[in-house]
Amino acid sequence: MAEQTKRRPGVIRLREKGKVAVRGKVPAGVMTAAQMAAVARIAEEFGDGTVGLTTRLNVEIPGIDRRDAGTVAERLREAGIEAGSTGATLRSVVACKGTVCRHGCCDTQGLARAIEERYGGRDLPWKLKIAVTGCVNNCARVQSNDIGMMGRRLPAYGAGECNGCGACETVCREGAVRVVDGEACHAEENCVGCGDCITVCPMEAIGVAAEGVRLYLGGRSGRVLRVGVEADGLISEEEVTGVVGRLLDCYRENALPGERLGEMMNRVGTEEVFAAAGLRPLTVAAPPHACRPSPRTP
Repeated sequence: MAEQTKRRPGVIRLREKGKVAVRGKVPAGVMTAAQMAAVARIAEEFGDGTVGLTTRLNVEIPGIDRRDAGTVAERLREAGIEAGSTGATLRSVVACKGTVCRHGCCDTQGLARAIEERYGGRDLPWKLKIAVTGCVNNCARVQSNDIGMMGRRLPAYGAGECNGCGACETVCREGAVRVVDGEACHAEENCVGCGDCITVCPMEAIGVAAEGVRLYLGGRSGRVLRVGVEADGLISEEEVTGVVGRLLDCYRENALPGERLGEMMNRVGTEEVFAAAGLRPLTVAAPPHACRPSPRTP
């Protein structure tokens, strides 16, 4: 879709002259049935009868006469949906279904709503995108967002009596668990912190060593691709809004107009940006099979 109509949050110009789409923000990507019905009625009355779903889990109603955009925004507001997620602002926070998914290691939708309620729509030097995913399956592709969060749950073996059933070994895709002589043996270096072995153990013999959220900073997609830098350690869900607030403050104070967070990190310094949020970047040694430049031949 074309660029945002000036100073009208959520209003986006289309190809057809005089026509716009109105984007409605859907916190955590969850609407009630009543809200869905209201959006459908608005689309029938003011648009072309269709509703689009965006990659950030919002709704867009296309085919609206630009003179009706304000009325449509008000009608959406009456249904509990604010027009927005456009321009140089904090865009809608994406959350996977980790809150209800059996693999979820954190309350993804709750975190997204908390960030939206505290910082949603804040004016910034340029757009900033946040995504929350509940586990290492990474359905929300968090490393391609300015701020990404991933739920992790690390197992503690030996918390109870193991019966050697092998359920943990079967569920582990990384081969981090092996049952040897009737006992589960865990290789921490291969564990990704999905927490599935904890869930499937029928004896409750696997406890939780640590759980929380892993952050990634400076990612983006689009015309320029950049993978977010992983933070060292985990933070608790209760700490998330505070960390996000410090990052937004750092971004507002240091970014140039039109500069994304990752670009600012390149200019200001990655460690400095992490430190402003009370974090530090993870330093990982290259694996033995990593590609390295061949020696230059004389």
